[in-house]
Amino acid sequence: MPNVGKKAPKWTATVYDNGERSTLNSADLKGKWYLIYWWPFNFTGICNSEVKGFQRLHSQFEEAGISLIGASCNTIHSHMQWFDSSDHFDDETRPKHPVIADNSHRITRKFKFFSKEISCAFRSTVLVDPDGVVQAFS
Repeated sequence: MPNVGKKAPKWTATVYDNGERSTLNSADLKGKWYLIYWWPFNFTGICNSEVKGFQRLHSQFEEAGISLIGASCNTIHSHMQWFDSSDHFDDETRPKHPVIADNSHRITRKFKFFSKEISCAFRSTVLVDPDGVVQAFS
């Protein structure tokens, strides 16, 4: 798990960002608080509810000055299909925050949230301060 009080790893990712494919990296977030939350797999009921729950809290994170970012080990194509499907998300629950597509597992491994047993991310979160230091994780 990440070390509280230590620098967060540097990363660059392809992200689903409000219906578009984009790139985001830790340098873009320099000087800002950010929280990344991970879930294991797209297209599962529990993971759907987690993403929807964070989306419902998105405005509260913004008001607190925290950039909210989702992440899983799925591909960008999987994210686009899942989030844009009316069977799983609607306009209210579709993420309006960036979602990392970490199918290479690089970022998940850097934060030490990768499970070798199931070959995906543990359900986890990390909070990083404006100086790039990990302040909390779960």
